[in-house]
This record gives sequence, C-alpha cells and structure tokens, in this order.
Amino acid sequence: MKHMKHTALLSAAILLSACGGSDNNDNKNDDKNTGVVAPSTYEYASKVSPGQSSVSYSGQVARNVMIDELKRLVASAQLASELGGNTDVEVAVLKKLEQVYAVGTSIVDGQTYNLTTQNAYTLAVEPTVVGITPTSGALQEQDYTDISGDKNLKSKMAGIDNALSFSEFVGWNIAADTERAKPDALIQSWFNAIAAQAADAGHTGKDYVSATGLDYQQLIQKFLLGAVAFSQASEDYLKADKGLLKQNSAADGTGKSYTSLEHQWDEGFGYFGAARDYNNYTDAQLKSQKDNDTNSDGIIDLDAEYTFDMAQYANKRDASITGADYSKTIMDAFLKGRQIIVDNYGTDPVAGQGYHKDLVEQASIIINAWEEIFAANTVHYINATLAEMDKIGTDGYSFDKHAKVWGELKGFALSLQFNPIAKITLDQLKNLHTSIGQAPVLADGNTEAYEASLISARNLLVEVYGFTGDVTQW
Repeated sequence: MKHMKHTALLSAAILLSACGGSDNNDNKNDDKNTGVVAPSTYEYASKVSPGQSSVSYSGQVARNVMIDELKRLVASAQLASELGGNTDVEVAVLKKLEQVYAVGTSIVDGQTYNLTTQNAYTLAVEPTVVGITPTSGALQEQDYTDISGDKNLKSKMAGIDNALSFSEFVGWNIAADTERAKPDALIQSWFNAIAAQAADAGHTGKDYVSATGLDYQQLIQKFLLGAVAFSQASEDYLKADKGLLKQNSAADGTGKSYTSLEHQWDEGFGYFGAARDYNNYTDAQLKSQKDNDTNSDGIIDLDAEYTFDMAQYANKRDASITGADYSKTIMDAFLKGRQIIVDNYGTDPVAGQGYHKDLVEQASIIINAWEEIFAANTVHYINATLAEMDKIGTDGYSFDKHAKVWGELKGFALSLQFNPIAKITLDQLKNLHTSIGQAPVLADGNTEAYEASLISARNLLVEVYGFTGDVTQW
C-alpha cells in the first residue's frame, strides 16, 4: 500500500529513461558545465530492476514523523491526563516520551510494546495514530503500522550511531559517562524535567515550560533536527569517506531495486524532509502548506508528497531573507547528485577521483547550506527573543512566547555542531553558546546585559557565515 502513490511519478521517470531524456529544459535541472541533466522531481528509475523506482528512504520518513510526533505529544493534554494502568504520573509521562524517542516502531530490550501496538497518548493497546493532519484529503499512513518498521530516534542520535563532529559536546552542561553520550543524556534530562513538572501539582503553566523559561517542546524538536537528521546526513550518508564510497554497480541486497550508493544518497535526502516535487512550489506556498497532492488522488503520501519541518525552515528563511534561496540550492544539489550516481551506474566510486569528486561537491553544497539554515534560524530567533525582552513590564509581554522563541534559538544553535565540514569552529561555537547561555534572562535578571550578549552572538554568526543585509529584520 505504501508505494501505490508513486506510480504516476515513477511511470514518468521510467518513460523518460526509456526515451533517452527530453530536450525540454523547462522540466530539467540542466547543468551545461558538466553535462548532468537532472529531473525536476526526485524520481529515478531503477538500473538494477527495470520498471521499478530506485528511490527509497522510508526509514528517514519514519524518523521525521517521530520528531513531529514527539513535539505534538509533549504539548498534548493527554500526556499527563491518561495514564493507562499506571498510578504514577511521572512514570507514565516518561513511558510515553520514551515510546516515541527510544522505542518507535522497533522492539527494544525485549519490550513487547511500540508505536504499532500501543497508543503513545493513552497507553491503550492499539496502534498510535500518525498525528499529521493534511491540508486536504486523507493521509496514506494512518497509523504507525503504515510507517517503516524497526525504527526509532535514539539509535540514530549523534554520539550513539556516529561520532560527534567536534571533539566535545558544546552548548549545554550535562553529566554523562562520555562526550558521545551527552546528546542523548540531554534529551533524557529534558524528558525528566517534563515528567517531573507534569507530576507536580504546584507547577503552574504548561507542563513543558519551566519556571526558568525553558520550553522543552521547542528545545527537543529543534535539537533532534540537528542531532538526528542533520548528524545522520552529514556524518554518514553524505560523508565523502563513508556513504559516498558505497558500491554503485549492483543491488543493495536481495530484492532491492537500488545500489548502495543510490540508497545512501536517498537516505540523506529523506532526512532533509522535502517533498519530491519540492522545487515546483514557491517559498510562500511551502511556508504555509506542507502537503501537496501531486497526483490528485485525494491521498497524501508522506514518502513523496509532504515537506517536513527541516525542509520547510529552508523555505521560511528564503521567504524572510532578501536574496536567500536555501531551498532551491539544496534541492538542486540533491537532484544533481542523484543524477550523477545514476549516470555512473556500473562504476563504483573511488575516493577523490572521477565522479566521486563531483558527488562530494554536491554533498558539500547541501550540508553547508543546511548548516547555514540553522545559523540563519538562530539569528531569526535571537531577533524574536530580543523583541520579547523589549516587552517585559508591558501588557504585550508573554512569558510563554519568550520561552518559546528562546527555546527555538537555543535548539538551532545546538544543532550547528553536527557537521564534520562545519564553517563554524569549535572556539566560535563555545563563544556563541557562552553568549546565549542555558536559559533566557527573565524580568528579574540583568536583561540589558543579556540583550547585549545576544547581539554579540548574532554578530558572531554574521561574521562566520558572511550574512549580509539588515539581519535585525530577519
């Protein structure tokens, strides 16, 4: 059922392949300097299994869905109100959060429940319904039995599945046995804080917002976009000496319709989270609407027709920054890189030679632009935090809004460290996080000094990334 939606796009890709291409450059991403002619949508016919698609990244879609689900669960009224068979609120809340993060659709440590068999919101014995609501039509993946199996977030966390890009974890003082264990330990500490507040009858306000102004919902989601999605793409799938050296001359296992190299590239694309026809929409369209029913069948397929948060943030920054085009830069590089792989089917990549150099170039474009989106978002939310701080003491001030935008600021800033070819250095990262701190400064603190510190952080990002124009308006 999951792949029925691809039929129309796949048929077009196969037809185009059989016809040897088209002269209509309106439907192509044509690079005349290299002779690479890439399709306008992320659709590629299989070389190893003619008549099938070679595109596959359902596991990455599953993890993007889980990041989205975790954000929704943290803010759900059901998080602490429906406990299943538990009498302890704190225990039940932690169980729910861990079910999405550490268990997902997999079986972990012999546990018999996961998202396919237990509702993460109520702990009832039934599949968890996918919480995404499309703008129009029905969602193809109704519950987690329709999502890729044996997937969770924790197993792909930076430091667990791969090395940290820098020699140490930067930006939050957290206790752990090793540096590599700190990203997961940080997520666990935030889960514990939410659970404790949900169980505390004396805690006022939202369960996921602390009295010190930490919005754990925003911190968790933004941090996972970096520590899982970005880290996986930069340190594994699109890495020059790792994913980009996989074989490209045979099926990637029995019954597979793609080579190992094709699959690596696809998985990097899956973590970015763009719809396959992402380039066909304006920034304004994608900023306001994540789903588009490409084949007009009234069903939205998360594998092909949905733009997840990371890719949507590229559009948001394009829409707010004059001259920015992160979305097209990244999508064009994904399309071109994938076409390079297709064009060189039958020849395995050799480090630093032949088409491997071209592939590394496209991967570097993607990863560096992705990092820059995190930096631009950090600037954006520095501005939003400064704006909220200016309202302190007035009727227009909102504590929750202040906590929210600071959480987004900090989460994006933490994500800058998950890139082995980062523009920002370790010392610059440390200086950035020294300026930002580990909590917002509220009405009872030295707001004037902290505003100056945030401006210093913004200036550092402008210098590192070469941002131009009036960044105070981002």
